[in-house]
Amino acid sequence: MPPGDSPVAGRSIQRRFRLGKPIYVELAETLQQQIASGEYPVGSTLPPEMSLCEIHGVSRFTARAALAALQRQGLVTRRPRIGSVVVASSPQGSYSVQTNSASDVLRFSSAADLHLVSTEDVVADALLARELGCETGESWIKVSTFRDSPDTKVAASWTDFYLRPEHRSVIPMIGNKRGSVWQFLDELQQHPIDRIEQTVEACKIPRNVADILGVPPKSPALRTVYRLYREGESSRFYVAISLYPEGRFKLSQTLRRDR
Repeated sequence: MPPGDSPVAGRSIQRRFRLGKPIYVELAETLQQQIASGEYPVGSTLPPEMSLCEIHGVSRFTARAALAALQRQGLVTRRPRIGSVVVASSPQGSYSVQTNSASDVLRFSSAADLHLVSTEDVVADALLARELGCETGESWIKVSTFRDSPDTKVAASWTDFYLRPEHRSVIPMIGNKRGSVWQFLDELQQHPIDRIEQTVEACKIPRNVADILGVPPKSPALRTVYRLYREGESSRFYVAISLYPEGRFKLSQTLRRDR
């Protein structure tokens, strides 16, 4: 049991972990409900970490993680010597985009700041090969990232990029240079993106992604697979698999009937 948690809270933690929900997420959801109900109105200050520990019977680490989750959702801002100030009554990480062409999709992908989380060399098994549209056994570099909402700087989406091994040199640019992966590859190869295949489906957020996006694990999300092709080539240039939590993103498209 973490230091500072009471025995009663410890039993509660064990119960909640069996349900697949960390205690800091429970605390963040409780505080979010209190903010939404007006118990902590916009402009007010949440109790400091030590007070939250006493009120809810949790450790300081748990309280700090819960406050960080609220900050990622755009509900509070942390101010030195003041504390966590409520700035919104509902999550503010949403943004929308109107896309009618491949160019629109590419412009959208470069509009938000991209942050590198991890990189990994992978070999496509049967399941991944179906996702990427490649042959089983092909080598790829998996680059995991998240994007901030352009207006609020709240973590708004998660993207796993699958790059070919020969494009490894673009990885240091991600998170350190303004722009998107397609722009970095375009600078490297001088071959513009000509076509994008897009697949959209509903899904649930996995635990490792939920922690970074500040949402409960297994919460609803939109999952989009983008397969990008260069001009004059039939093989995939790279693939991006993105997760958009509920309420964080809206995609609008205009479709016209063929004549």
